[in-house]
Amino acid sequence: MSLFIDNAIAGWIHNAEQNGELKNNPFKGKKIDLDDYFRTPAEHRMAMKILKDANALPPAVEIMKEIDRKKEELELTEKLDLKLRLQKEIRTLELKKNLFLENQ
Repeated sequence: MSLFIDNAIAGWIHNAEQNGELKNNPFKGKKIDLDDYFRTPAEHRMAMKILKDANALPPAVEIMKEIDRKKEELELTEKLDLKLRLQKEIRTLELKKNLFLENQ
């Protein structure tokens, strides 16, 4: 990093220490878990970090959650026409999920 950036960061940390902003940090003394970070391929790390910070899920994960919801609904329903529709929707979502995962 450049000297300017290093000095700016050091200044922010120093100011936070002086103002007491770091005293009640809930993560103080805890080990930083970087396992997920290093499990993610290097070319996807920045994108995944941005999505995680924005509380947004990758499309494949959103589809997986939707599949789970549809499967739960399928188990609870007694109506044959609804079961058939849900089974079709689940197959469509599974195909969509597989296409997303295949293209990564």
